Amino acid sequence: MIRTLIAATALSIASTSDQFQMDVDINRSALETVEGAEQALAKLKQDIRERCVAESSDMKFGVEFATDYCERRTVKSAVRAIDNDNLTAAYTASLSK
Repeated sequence: MIRTLIAATALSIASTSDQFQMDVDINRSALETVEGAEQALAKLKQDIRERCVAESSDMKFGVEFATDYCERRTVKSAVRAIDNDNLTAAYTASLSK
């Protein structure tokens, strides 16, 4: 019961927190190959993870849950905004791992 309450609280906090804007450095020419897109996705995920950790740093409970939620939501949004077939394919493949 306590775990459920903490997770529900973290979800509530994560979903109602302010959205943030983030500049990302994507080499569009690297996205022309599958390997380049996979590397770009890995870097994008790392950058987003670092930002989500910073955004969740003042939380007392559910930090890991909130950070994971932030990362999943933000990576999905970034891939959609970049709108590149190879990056989207790399992202979709990463979901099944």
